[in-house]
Amino acid sequence: MSVLVIDIGTSGLRAAVVRPDGDVTVMHYRAMPPSSPFPGLVEFDAMAMVSTAIEVAKLALAEAGPVQAVGITNQRASTIVWDRATGVPIAPGLGWQDLRTVIQCIMAKAEHGLALAPNQSATKYGWSLDTFDAERARDLCLGTVDSWIAWTLSGGELHVTDPSNAAVTGLTAPGAHGWADLPLEALRIAPVSLPRIVDSCGPIGPATALEGAPPIVALVGDQQASLLGQGCVRPGLA
Repeated sequence: MSVLVIDIGTSGLRAAVVRPDGDVTVMHYRAMPPSSPFPGLVEFDAMAMVSTAIEVAKLALAEAGPVQAVGITNQRASTIVWDRATGVPIAPGLGWQDLRTVIQCIMAKAEHGLALAPNQSATKYGWSLDTFDAERARDLCLGTVDSWIAWTLSGGELHVTDPSNAAVTGLTAPGAHGWADLPLEALRIAPVSLPRIVDSCGPIGPATALEGAPPIVALVGDQQASLLGQGCVRPGLA
C-alpha cells in the first residue's frame, strides 16, 4: 500500500510517497521557520502552514500517482485555535518553544495544584482564549498541528488528535485517551472545543482536499513516528 506522509516539522514541512517496501519514491519540501517577535515568543502562520502542506502533498501525488492512504506526523504541542464555522485561526499559531505562559503555569500550580509547563499546549490554549475570546462566547476549535492539518484536509469534517499528541497538551487524563476535568476547568476550556482522541493508526476519515480523497489512517507525533521509522516496534529495541 503506497502512503502519502505529510510531515510538519519545527522549521519546515514535507510530503513524501512511501511504497509498500518502505522506499521513499517522491518527496517535496518547503522551509517554513517560525517567527520570534520578541525573545521567548515563537509564532507561526497556521494558514500558510496548511496551504503549503496541501501544496507539497498535491505535488507529490502529481508525480507519484494515486496512493491508498495518508499519514500525518508533526512537532508536538504547537497549538492553533480556529473558528469552527469559518476554519480561520483567531490567534497566531504558538510553537511548542513559546514561553509566554510561564506566569500562567506558575499560577496554575499555586491556585490549582497543576504541574503545567509552558512548552505544553494547555496554557497556550488558555492564553489564546483569554486574549481573543475572553468571554468564551465563540464556537472555537482547539488543536495541535496534527488536528489542524487533518481538519483542513477533511474539509472541516475531522477534529481529531492521537494519544501521542494529546499526551503533551497537559490536558489529558491518565493514559491520554480522554480529557481531564481539572485543567479544563482551571483554564476555562470547554471540552467541546477539543479534538476527539483517536488511535494513532487506523481509518479516520477521507482527505477530501486531495485528489481521490484517500483516507487518513495515521496521526502520530514526530518522536513516536521516528521510532517506527527506525524499526523500533518491539519492547527492548530502543
